[in-house]
Amino acid sequence: MKIGITGASGMLGSSLTMLLSKKNEIFATSRNRGLEGKNIEWNCFDLTDTVTLSNWLHKGKFDVVIHCAAIVNVDVCEDNPDDAIALHIRATEVIKNYLNSNGGRLIYISTDSVFDGEKQGSYCESHSTNPLNVYAKTKLAGEKLIQEMDNGLVLRTNIIGWIHNDGSSFAEWVLKGLTNNMPLSLFHDVYFSPLHVDDLSLIIEKIIKKPVFGLYHCAGKESISKYDFGYKIAEIFHLDSESINRVSVDNMVFKASRPKNMALNSSRLSDKLRCTIPSAKGAVISMKRQYDSKQFMKKINK
Repeated sequence: MKIGITGASGMLGSSLTMLLSKKNEIFATSRNRGLEGKNIEWNCFDLTDTVTLSNWLHKGKFDVVIHCAAIVNVDVCEDNPDDAIALHIRATEVIKNYLNSNGGRLIYISTDSVFDGEKQGSYCESHSTNPLNVYAKTKLAGEKLIQEMDNGLVLRTNIIGWIHNDGSSFAEWVLKGLTNNMPLSLFHDVYFSPLHVDDLSLIIEKIIKKPVFGLYHCAGKESISKYDFGYKIAEIFHLDSESINRVSVDNMVFKASRPKNMALNSSRLSDKLRCTIPSAKGAVISMKRQYDSKQFMKKINK
């Protein structure tokens, strides 16, 4: 198949490119080149340049586009709402309109931040959204565009893993702090459902083979606080946890408001695909396995 991937040099984009290029033609786009290899063709440009984006789509004639590109820094979105609108809404609309008129499929990677976090327990797809910041509001607007399609799929998720290029994911930041015995302030009152990025890629591969449309949650099968998640990393990597400090998000001052509860219930997708979604512990074990293979060891030991 011919598969277009936006944000292809990011954490999820890199994982998808590596996995899907084994049996498909991958047309990758991002601001900077990422993984190179057989069946991977790069075309780097700003996705908010809608003329160039349209040309890329028309030239590619993709069977599927996986739209991973996003401004994931919530505070940056709050400071630059026009940029968030341009990428999360306008660029998404260009991709949606092209694929809608050409019978292609679109998989839109969304976020667990579309809820206000006031609910107890994990969120299902049927629960009402109430985004608290520009990032979540613009991602939700992008979701609504996809749900107008016959061949569109929205996946709400929260991923952990290694970033292949320069930069650091949340889990990497925690691991580096533990390794170097640096103070880590982790929220005991913020909950999420982390899923390893490679597990999400495998799920997306299943969806490409067996199409699913509409709106689905795709996150880890359990809810965990950021504080407990830090302890989970320390336990699995056999590191001292004394540098972890238990703090409340209420004591922090951010430019953008953040929900306390981002836990997602992914049982609907799990039942649909007849697959088991790993736990937070399983996600960290996957990171440890990759670390032990020395694939990412140098990032932590720099």
